[in-house]
Amino acid sequence: MRVQYGIFDLDGTLLDSMYIWEHAADRFLAAHGRQAPEDLLEILKPMSLTETAEYLNQTFGLNQTTRETMEEIKADVAEEYDLRAPLKPGVEAFLRELRRRGARLCVATASEEEHVEAALRRVGIRRYFEGIVTCTGVGEGKTGPRVFLEAARLIGAPEPGAAVVFEDAAHAAATAKRAGFQVVAVEDPSAAADRDELRRVCDLYLPSFLEWEWEE
Repeated sequence: MRVQYGIFDLDGTLLDSMYIWEHAADRFLAAHGRQAPEDLLEILKPMSLTETAEYLNQTFGLNQTTRETMEEIKADVAEEYDLRAPLKPGVEAFLRELRRRGARLCVATASEEEHVEAALRRVGIRRYFEGIVTCTGVGEGKTGPRVFLEAARLIGAPEPGAAVVFEDAAHAAATAKRAGFQVVAVEDPSAAADRDELRRVCDLYLPSFLEWEWEE
């Protein structure tokens, strides 16, 4: 597979950072005297931060605005992005080679732009991307295609099928595939239960970026 236009998810794809979100909503609810159900993470996975905040406020009867809830959650996770979340194996070398070959690259993520900027600059790969598109910015989570379509537009892909989306989450990979993109699944422990689904949906399944086979 050749990559002329590449669209990359952040958490679980470029960064080993899914741990940041595993208990963020639980901590938020506990701070407001609420008990999180065991399946909360699975419910929230497909949502943007705006959708998450709206869901938490409505479901748990919280008397505050969507913006207030978003800001609380963002403050809780910011330090991990600013200081600790590491790159996944092989990412930097993979991006460097794509750029050497002339590929145009973009990040499409459900995380907030300030977190993405901070993390990518800290780990030294921000320079490889022409831009960052967020679910909050387009007003839709990854159950819809807007974030991928906007990323494709930003990097100049003439049509979705000309671009390759790199994702670790099954719901996001399926959305991108339905929208006409080529999709590469990048393995992450957080999506272990979805491995078979990812293999079925995606054009290629990568255990890691170290396994990519370059075409000459």
